[in-house]
Amino acid sequence: MDHEQAGWAERGLLALLAGLAGLAALLLLSQALAPQPIRLAGTTIDRLNATLLLLVAGIGAVTYRFALRYLAGEPGQRRFLHWLAFTTAAAFVLMIATHMALLFAAWSLTSLGLHQLLTFYRERAEARRTARKKFLISRIGDVALLAAAALIWLAWGTLDIPTALGRAAAEPGASTSVALLIALAALAKSAQFPFHSWLPETMEAPTPVSALMHAGIINAGGVLLLRFAPLLAQTPGVLLALVLVGAVTAALGMLVMWAQPDVKRTLAWSTVSQMGFMFVQCGLAAFPAAVLHIVGHGCYKAWAFLRTGGLPQARPAPAATPQRMLVLSLAGTLAALPALALAAQITGFNPAHSPGELALSAIVALSIGQLWAALLAQPLAVVRYRIALAIAASAGAALLALGLYRAAAAFYAPVFGAFATPRGPVAWAAALLAVLACAGLTIARALWPAAGRSPAGRALVVHATHGFYLGQIANQVVDRLWNDSARRRLPNA
Repeated sequence: MDHEQAGWAERGLLALLAGLAGLAALLLLSQALAPQPIRLAGTTIDRLNATLLLLVAGIGAVTYRFALRYLAGEPGQRRFLHWLAFTTAAAFVLMIATHMALLFAAWSLTSLGLHQLLTFYRERAEARRTARKKFLISRIGDVALLAAAALIWLAWGTLDIPTALGRAAAEPGASTSVALLIALAALAKSAQFPFHSWLPETMEAPTPVSALMHAGIINAGGVLLLRFAPLLAQTPGVLLALVLVGAVTAALGMLVMWAQPDVKRTLAWSTVSQMGFMFVQCGLAAFPAAVLHIVGHGCYKAWAFLRTGGLPQARPAPAATPQRMLVLSLAGTLAALPALALAAQITGFNPAHSPGELALSAIVALSIGQLWAALLAQPLAVVRYRIALAIAASAGAALLALGLYRAAAAFYAPVFGAFATPRGPVAWAAALLAVLACAGLTIARALWPAAGRSPAGRALVVHATHGFYLGQIANQVVDRLWNDSARRRLPNA
């Protein structure tokens, strides 16, 4: 069944999703012209929410259109399309909900819709096992979010998030406890360690499910953190915890991704790593960078999943020696320093403004070092013609990174407001941890091609291929909690 053969209900749902995308674009344009929040019945339209609405509705409409052809001839296609539209609509509401009751309802309905999509092939045992694991992890997030709502009500006498944030600034007594619960809910929702193992196992579901998750489901934890950004900024200890968990998740995801033999699992583990880095950004209180990450990664990864069926995995190019890769990365990182200084002068970015923004500058420098390694890891006869390109790319990357951050900070300033940037010893510890984690991954990336040359390296690759067996451990825990009778009565959530 393609678009022309689809029933009127399916065509109507596609038109509805396309209409929501158009509405989101108009709302974002109106907020860009006049940033006056629109509040109605527990929802808020501002620059941040309008951006996220466009991401959800845009990816949802494209994924729905793709599914019309991708599942042509499948007996359950109509059921799949209806749940896909339902999940997109729930995520749409989640992006604008600013009342804890409505937020929790949309949060739960999104989980319900994802569960139905993950179990589309209900006869597959692995699909059911993944759904069970996701169900239990989601309930951890639900309990944390409900507890946060109860504590917000007890401490500040409201369930309206903007009101609660305003009262928390004046009466911060319960801020740390609420922030911890919000962080726990976000960790469970966005597949952070140790709640991550279900995500790479979703390959049993149809490809459109993987694409749709990047519209506002897997990154919903990050959205929750952004919504409570002023509160999180008051709790440096919670920010440090976010950096720690995010760094572990990012490192784990990258190591396992490098060892995967097929493209879809590579993309899935890449998502685990990218969600970890998004939590690092939130932990550094670099919330504008987290917004850019959610939008950019969501669009790219949805596109990547939707095109995996037509593209074979590319053969890796011959790599230079680990020693040369390390030298090139170091040279690129050093070359990035004057480029970043010049870009800071042009854009007005001040890396000394906060430990988090200084750490972001260092991470950009390490990324430029990776750019050098990619451009110059060629035979020496070719490299001399690329040095000028590498220098120009360094300047361009530095200017683009700092310019985008400054633009995002200015654009979303009416949403986040003015809050005290963490600067104490805990904030510096978080910044140092983030930089060390990224530097460690840079070194690991250079050494990875040589891993098979030693018994320890080969063992590392084997263990990484299996996700260091954390998924199997989680499966054993789930099997103990979920007896045979419960498995036959799999809840729809």
